[in-house]
Amino acid sequence: MSIKNVVLGMAVLGSVVGGGLAVDAATAPEANAACYGSVTLTKGKNNSCTSARNWNVIKNKGTKYGNWAGRGAWSYEAACWVNVVSYGMTAV
Repeated sequence: MSIKNVVLGMAVLGSVVGGGLAVDAATAPEANAACYGSVTLTKGKNNSCTSARNWNVIKNKGTKYGNWAGRGAWSYEAACWVNVVSYGMTAV
């Protein structure tokens, strides 16, 4: 995971906590962000990254990750989590 992804995740978390809205990390201007899309609380599509996975930050529980997905595939969460404060997708 790159430093940019960590900083992006923290920025999204700060936006969600401050504004009370779920923000899609795929809208970030970072180059990796253009390679995935259709990110929801339960899944995300890897359009062109080498590998990507979706994630949810759960209040008082930490981060839950979906499976790593190759180009053209979907990453899915293992469950539909409650108390999600942030979600998005990370690519490599």
